[in-house]
Amino acid sequence: MPFFRAPADFADEIHQLFLQRTRLCLWMGTVFFLLFALLDFLCCRPWFGLFLSYRLAFVAVVLLFLLRLGRPGGERLAPVLMAAAMLLGTLTIALMTVALGGFASGYYAGILLMIAGGVPALPLTGQQALVLGSLMYLVYLGTVLLGTPPPTGADLAHLAGNSFFFAVIVLVTAVQRRDDQRTLLGELRAKRSLRQMRDELRDYRDNLEALVERRLAQLAEADLRFRDLYHAIHDLVVLLGPGGEVRTINHYGGRLLGRLPATVEGRPFVDFIAPADRDFFAGIRERLRGEGAVQGVQLRLQTGPERLVDVELSGSRVDLPGGGDHCQLTLRDITATKEMERQTLASRQLIDSSRQVAILGLARLAECRDGDTGAHLLRIRAYTRILAEFLAEQPEHAAELTRDDIEDLCLCSVLHDIGKVGVPDTVLLKPDQLDEAERNAMQRHCDLGSLALSAAERDAHSRSFLRRGQEIARYHHERWDGNGYPCGLAGANIPLAARIVALADVYDALTSSRPYKPAFSHEQARRIIASESGRRFDPAVVNAFLSREEAFVAARAGHA
Repeated sequence: MPFFRAPADFADEIHQLFLQRTRLCLWMGTVFFLLFALLDFLCCRPWFGLFLSYRLAFVAVVLLFLLRLGRPGGERLAPVLMAAAMLLGTLTIALMTVALGGFASGYYAGILLMIAGGVPALPLTGQQALVLGSLMYLVYLGTVLLGTPPPTGADLAHLAGNSFFFAVIVLVTAVQRRDDQRTLLGELRAKRSLRQMRDELRDYRDNLEALVERRLAQLAEADLRFRDLYHAIHDLVVLLGPGGEVRTINHYGGRLLGRLPATVEGRPFVDFIAPADRDFFAGIRERLRGEGAVQGVQLRLQTGPERLVDVELSGSRVDLPGGGDHCQLTLRDITATKEMERQTLASRQLIDSSRQVAILGLARLAECRDGDTGAHLLRIRAYTRILAEFLAEQPEHAAELTRDDIEDLCLCSVLHDIGKVGVPDTVLLKPDQLDEAERNAMQRHCDLGSLALSAAERDAHSRSFLRRGQEIARYHHERWDGNGYPCGLAGANIPLAARIVALADVYDALTSSRPYKPAFSHEQARRIIASESGRRFDPAVVNAFLSREEAFVAARAGHA
């Protein structure tokens, strides 16, 4: 039945709800139609037999409807059977009004009870409720007009009065259904989002990198989704007087606070703010007096002894007759959003922590073969952060070194020598100078590390932070003048990440003891690095080192 078609996004959920409510309404219809036979007996006993036959006929039809709903394929007919039952009930009561004098009979109130009790129970839109109520009125009107003489005089007055009450009940019911439908759709969207998040959290172990990328994308989408959701759910709208007392509050605001609007009006609105946020709310009122408006402020409402509701507040100063600093506030319930943010933040922190532990462990696997305890990796990471944060402050590098870029760079800097796992021990552990063949074997660690990280990235089926690790592993031995290895890149053709790690690696090598040399002092290392500016190292990176050399000394001491 196209008229009862549910929104496409939630068609199944709303259809199931419609089926449940249809069964409930049909059973209640049978009970109440028979129960009201007592009213026939008391108020119009001469017509009791006829009216009872009407009622029994209606109940018999409704029981057939219930039987059909229980048969295969019957659930698809729920909207049709429900509408038919409502219209048939209207016809039954209209026939009774004809017997009792037509428009002058007060029995039409039974139809109003059906509209007020049945239509709000069904998951209809406001438009659908309006059309169904109008059809019931037309059935009543047509039946009485056909069954009685043309109305004149008093009958016309009764017709006008009855029509007025029909119009009021139908309009009120339609407005109520419109608001209830918004609430229903909001709840369904929130439940669907929470289900999706739970499913994704279960999947994160299978594909760590894919989950990180998907989570970040959904965080961006969540903002738009929930901005749209705010327009579909109820808002608390309240007008505050000069003293902060509630002048008026809307119906749904009272529902959110768990109180009738009449019991809220006249009370200080701060009574409903969480105690920890009351000073903050006082500051919001001061801003309203000064700036005239606030928007997107988050705080919490105290709606019960143990119940706090997260809300987003927007407000503006209102000029009303009589003066005084009035303000109107609109508060949106964002409890579901805040809970999702907390869950997302917790999952992201867990993922980041796991990723860092795994990467540091992988890098130490390579370092431990030449006797390093892992302090070298911590120093490289510290030096890299010092250089990157300084360069990020320079206009020419700010776009390449955002906060996330720096975190990825520091994380991947420890993978610069991961390729050493493929270098033979006879070469890697040799205490003397290497011959040409051994140097070639050692230099292959750049390609080996890049290939290993590239294969890991392909297995993850996504573009990840490992791409930065590949660049560092492959190019950290390139030179600014083009005389480095393995590719002989020069100048800005060398990725910035590799240029940064190259200086950090050389500084640590100079200030560390090796089987073939003692550790140099910081001053000796500083002179060597400064002399290689424009030859081995990027001048901008050397400038960063010279500008932050005290931080290098402190980092060296902290990870000795």
